Amino acid sequence: MQSIKIAKLDPEATLPTRKHPADAGLDLYANRTFIIESHSFAIVSTGITIEIEDGFVGLLKPKGRSNHLLGAGVVDAGYQGEILVKVANINDTPLLINPGDAIGQLLILPIFTPEVIETYAEEIHLADSSRGVSGGIVDQHKK
Repeated sequence: MQSIKIAKLDPEATLPTRKHPADAGLDLYANRTFIIESHSFAIVSTGITIEIEDGFVGLLKPKGRSNHLLGAGVVDAGYQGEILVKVANINDTPLLINPGDAIGQLLILPIFTPEVIETYAEEIHLADSSRGVSGGIVDQHKK
């Protein structure tokens, strides 16, 4: 995918941009004012729609300098609606988002869509592994 089609649904919307040409993510911008109360979330509109080709997915990620989190961040190929961003305010004070504020970034990545085949648990261990079922969240869960 060498290009992506993006259309404004709202004439006042800001098209996504990259701060630097080699940046992975396209910055997404709010198209109107939002006030998100402390420890709550809101759906923030961007006023744009995009065309993602089959074999790719758009992932919504927070910007490094943001003091908020994003949720529900998958834009599948074939989705034709407005790009909406679920913003969670984790702060103790309300969060003000103004039109044109960068609220997140969109990464476009290739995907695989393998067929799901149900099997028995003992059949899915591919090879002997020194790791087994340890590490990461599993170790935290055992505590």
